[in-house]
Amino acid sequence: MIDPHLAYEATGTVDDERSATHGPFDETLKIVAGMWSAYLDKWIKEDDVAQMMVMMKIARSRNAYHRDHYLDQVGYTLMAEALRRPWNNDFLDPGEDIAWPELRC
Repeated sequence: MIDPHLAYEATGTVDDERSATHGPFDETLKIVAGMWSAYLDKWIKEDDVAQMMVMMKIARSRNAYHRDHYLDQVGYTLMAEALRRPWNNDFLDPGEDIAWPELRC
């Protein structure tokens, strides 16, 4: 059964918890993209970094179950989508009451 709380928790983690300790994700991913671009001598965008971090978490999750791997995968996916969203970059206010749809499997 799918755990809808994972998506909700990932959103809060990206916007609240990790932002307080890691800084805003868009700024951090921009710094990482610049570093990786210099190292690889190839232009890497912020959303590329987020998507490659998803792949890293997938690789880690193959070793053993740890919920944090899946939480981070969802979080990095949310970051990548927010950075690639063509029409705007307005994010949900983490304090906003969100009506999550019911997931059925």
